[in-house]
Amino acid sequence: MITEGEKIFNFEIKVKLKEGILDPQGNATLKVLKRLNFSVEEVRFGKSVNLKIKEENFEKAKQKAEQIAYEVLSNPVLEDYEIMELDEE
Repeated sequence: MITEGEKIFNFEIKVKLKEGILDPQGNATLKVLKRLNFSVEEVRFGKSVNLKIKEENFEKAKQKAEQIAYEVLSNPVLEDYEIMELDEE
């Protein structure tokens, strides 16, 4: 429920393995693609999460998205993440 003064902000958080970190799923997929004669040089898997955050303003919502990405959705030792604001629906 949205209270007065609050808005819904939409974010997409993309999480992927850092460069140099082995991606077994990507490597297995690459082997299959090469066997099927696709000219693919690299496959890296990641995940994409869409969030709708209720907050007073964009800055607070972005801060919350950053906290969620760092503390919950990614392993900062192995993964990088990118936060993008999505258009309002």
